[in-house]
Amino acid sequence: MITFVVALSVVITVGAIAHIVRLFIHDRRIEAQGREIQALVEEVRYLSSNDGGSSTIRFRLSWQENGATRQVEGKETIPAFYSSKVQRGCVVGIKYLDDDHLRFDFTK
Repeated sequence: MITFVVALSVVITVGAIAHIVRLFIHDRRIEAQGREIQALVEEVRYLSSNDGGSSTIRFRLSWQENGATRQVEGKETIPAFYSSKVQRGCVVGIKYLDDDHLRFDFTK
């Protein structure tokens, strides 16, 4: 029984660390290889907020690229301080790698 508990604890700990490492790698890849794009917020829905001051949103963004309109949809958690910048009709900066890998860039 004790062996099972120890093994389960090790698996849970390794899984948590692996997930955190994956998130860091994901973020660094976007930072290093992503393109800076100014995108129009076409739609935004606020899904939830937490006690830490962050809001989870579902969004649809678009921008012009090579004469065509590109669109991307996603879900992201952003600091509540920046939520006023992510309103329908606003232009926001993003770091874009591909449709599954992007993040908002509020530094500009």
